[in-house]
Amino acid sequence: MRLLIVDDQASARRVLSSIVSKLEGVELHEASSLAEARRVLEAEAIDVALIDMRLSTDARNRDGLTLVAEIRAHTAAIPIIVTASQEMPEIRMAMRVGAYDYILKDDLCEELVLPVLRGIGSRRLLEREVRELRARQAPGGPIAPGLVGTSRPMELLREIIRRAAVSDRPVLVTGPTGAGKELVVAALHAHGPHPEEPILDLNCGAIPEALMESQLFGHEKGAFTGAERRQDGYFTLVRQGTLFLDEIAELPLPLQAKLLRVLETGRFRPVGSPAELRFEGRVIAATHADLAHRVGERRFREDLFYRLAVLTLRVPPLSERLEDLPALVAHFCRGQGRALRFSTDALDLLGRVGWPGNVRQLRNLIDRLAVFADGDLITPEVLQTFGVDQAAAADGEPGPGLGAIARSILRLPVENKLAAIEEALIAEAMSLSEGNQTAAARLLGVHRKAVGRRIDDRDRDKLQPDKTGQA
Repeated sequence: MRLLIVDDQASARRVLSSIVSKLEGVELHEASSLAEARRVLEAEAIDVALIDMRLSTDARNRDGLTLVAEIRAHTAAIPIIVTASQEMPEIRMAMRVGAYDYILKDDLCEELVLPVLRGIGSRRLLEREVRELRARQAPGGPIAPGLVGTSRPMELLREIIRRAAVSDRPVLVTGPTGAGKELVVAALHAHGPHPEEPILDLNCGAIPEALMESQLFGHEKGAFTGAERRQDGYFTLVRQGTLFLDEIAELPLPLQAKLLRVLETGRFRPVGSPAELRFEGRVIAATHADLAHRVGERRFREDLFYRLAVLTLRVPPLSERLEDLPALVAHFCRGQGRALRFSTDALDLLGRVGWPGNVRQLRNLIDRLAVFADGDLITPEVLQTFGVDQAAAADGEPGPGLGAIARSILRLPVENKLAAIEEALIAEAMSLSEGNQTAAARLLGVHRKAVGRRIDDRDRDKLQPDKTGQA
């Protein structure tokens, strides 16, 4: 237990230190002022705080109350015991703000202080045991309500989430794009040790390397050109919550080394700062990529891979749990502004079509149906008009064959059929990826820059004047 004593009187700190030393497993920290206490709280993961109400000889001083309020605004997980020379309004205010108990300095003795601290220790142990018990023994509990379906792969995934959530170890969530990795991360946080704390997400492939380090670790004023003020990074802002690193495979190698050090030591250094800070939260990483393959290509650190892969959760693609498709369709229909109904034949058709975009692709299809379908009843004929190939699906194939697709394209009344199908593919990939060019490029099997160039060319063509010279 890491305990912080905040008191401007050295004699009071000595008395409290002597009493607290009687407890086993206590790591003691001291501060004599509000500023010093803030520095300790920033650098250490404090479990219990004993705070004097007046950190000065000035009777008007309210720094102790200020510190209690600041801690409570930051977290509800640290029990606070306030001390004072006599009964005062500040004590009542501190209790209202969220202090756990108070002790008068005339009563600073083992008989009064130690039972309070032991009670806090017992309560924290009991809370942890209750969380673990609920997570492990509640098979009907609301684990990941957004993960719809009762198939064997989904039941297995929920059980793994239930067991992994109570751990404070890093977690690696794998699975294809659109399968629901974000829902798994949210469930791990919601059933973890500190669901009341923040969950912050950072896409490792969407931020330039030069900015990524500052985003993660924070920086001091003047650390680099443009750093006009000090800024906390995600490792600080997440507090005791969850830091979700999406697309971890895209994290640059130099930052992989720094992330590994944080996971191993629990400490990090903001850019431009000589002091180390303590990371109190939990890291959950996600990727669609084969990290083991990237390790072999030396594009991902082997030691970081094994550090993350201790707890690995694989989210199955929709093709491995097609029996969940009717429940998913019903779930997405409930979120629409109209009462869509799917015929039995339509559901059967959907069950025999491939889903490269997984659950996200299904959701986007239903969103389009809700906007553009003429009637509320969805039949195979309606699905066909929205790109679901009825003939190919009827043959039992996972989706329309390339030959059938090519024959359909060649019958289109379009002059440049190659350009038309390329534009349609890019548009569909962007729709499935919700506008994310990196994810769209992954679906298309090309580099992100290729997608960006084609989108730029398309937009440029739209701005070109027509043959009459009009824009």
